[in-house]
Amino acid sequence: MTRALLAMDTAACLREDGDPTAAAEMAAGVLTRLPGPYRDGLVRSRADALHRQLTGRPHDHLGQALA
Repeated sequence: MTRALLAMDTAACLREDGDPTAAAEMAAGVLTRLPGPYRDGLVRSRADALHRQLTGRPHDHLGQALA
């Protein structure tokens, strides 16, 4: 879980640094690699927060992973 949370934080930093595509890819990758029961809680809330901040293709990409 700790690695997943750190990766989500890294994805948020990537977005802040101006790379929304890499941010969405990293966050989506984290979600797809986690077992279903671990995709909720804090990991999900961080992914949702990032998703709300993205637009265009990165928003859609992460949205598919969140669905």
